[in-house]
Amino acid sequence: MYKNTALNWNDGLLLLEGLGMTIFIFAVSFAAGTLIGFILALIRQRRIPVLAQLAVVYVELFRNSPLLVQLFLFFFGVPSILGIRVTPLEAGLVTLSINTGAFMTVIVQSAIEEVPGGQWEAARAYGLGYFAIMRHVVLPQAIRAMIPPTVSLAVGQLQVSSLISIIGVVELTKIGTNLNLRTVAPFKIWPIVAIGYFVVSKPLSMLADWTEARLRGRGSTHSLGVDGIR
Repeated sequence: MYKNTALNWNDGLLLLEGLGMTIFIFAVSFAAGTLIGFILALIRQRRIPVLAQLAVVYVELFRNSPLLVQLFLFFFGVPSILGIRVTPLEAGLVTLSINTGAFMTVIVQSAIEEVPGGQWEAARAYGLGYFAIMRHVVLPQAIRAMIPPTVSLAVGQLQVSSLISIIGVVELTKIGTNLNLRTVAPFKIWPIVAIGYFVVSKPLSMLADWTEARLRGRGSTHSLGVDGIR
């Protein structure tokens, strides 16, 4: 009944291609989401009228609704309303970027708010403008606070990116599903898929630990905050 059910080298190449697509989707969507998060965090921090309120709505909406529902809305709902064609990959990238942006907004804003208010006052006393304060005083301190939650978010977003296989994006999970249907060997296929995600997520954690240690080392030899610009 079943023919050609054994794994072969071509299947290995397919899994590698799927892993590559997964990394691409994660990298692009997380970079875009981080950019969105920084922009909206600054808007909320500066309390820009209307835009700050819209940012709050955006964050609450996309943080507190299922990613799968968001994915279906962008893939099925938006094209039907606007009359446009959206490919599965485009829908996946947009959905993951917007979802990541909502979480990154909170992370960035919380990190900025951890910087003592006295640092802002002292920097203004030196005659620094808003963007100079952010660059030389606030962000060097905020980045430290951002690293742990950002890495946790990155690992989580890497894992949930597998959901876009549902709408037909051929990434690691989709290829795993197809191979499982052909080989009927779930205890062979899914451990390999799991290892693929581990191979990508573990270096993220290691990179975060290295970056945090490096920043801590630099902080011991270089003053952060207002003291660093004297």
